[in-house]
Amino acid sequence: MSDSVASPVLVDLTESITTITLNRPDQGNTITYATMQALLAALEQAHAAGTPVLLLRGAGADLTPGRDKGEKVPGVSRADNLSLILRANELLGSFPGISVTAVRGRALGFGTGLALHSDIAIAADTAVLGFDELAAGLPPLVVLTYLYRHVHPKVADDLVLTGRRVGAAEARSLGLVSRVVAEADLDAVVDRTVAELAGRDPSALRLLKEFAREAKSADPRPQKDFGGYAVERLVRWIETEKGA
Repeated sequence: MSDSVASPVLVDLTESITTITLNRPDQGNTITYATMQALLAALEQAHAAGTPVLLLRGAGADLTPGRDKGEKVPGVSRADNLSLILRANELLGSFPGISVTAVRGRALGFGTGLALHSDIAIAADTAVLGFDELAAGLPPLVVLTYLYRHVHPKVADDLVLTGRRVGAAEARSLGLVSRVVAEADLDAVVDRTVAELAGRDPSALRLLKEFAREAKSADPRPQKDFGGYAVERLVRWIETEKGA
């Protein structure tokens, strides 16, 4: 059996790009416990490699319809199993470079979470997103730890309470994805975007990512002072990295 069939998650490393591919196309890339473990290992590998760009995609027609909600793993508590989601979100969100997710087909539950925790999420116009956990009897509390930071609270409540599926155009309008392209063009657009990012100054990307995280978070400094702080950080980077 080849590695491409045996491995639920594939990792391809180059000098500037780490590509992680969910590789269970026959099951729509459903996230089992083993797949999640492999994904965590892949994300940790991406951190260790230090590549400026991380690309996350799914083999086949779907990114992923989310976790296998009916799976029972012998010897693993429900708490430990669910905690893996927190670790995956943390690893993707804290990746020091720029992360890009290609959203194709179904990207439900954890799949929508992957799009939201990436810096850039490019969706095919045929993609479908949403949080369907409650319909399976699982209140998506983990989702609410981050969803309010991305969309209006009324939108967040609607998404998790109804579990409705959102088409790509509406997902873009709600802020679940960065942009929408024709399904036939998705791979080309994603590859071009990743190549363009990989051609940027890696230290500039890291600074931008770090500062963006600070700017998006609650900050005790008055907003009028944050502009001065931005200038201070930028000048420090120019003097350190560029010697100018």
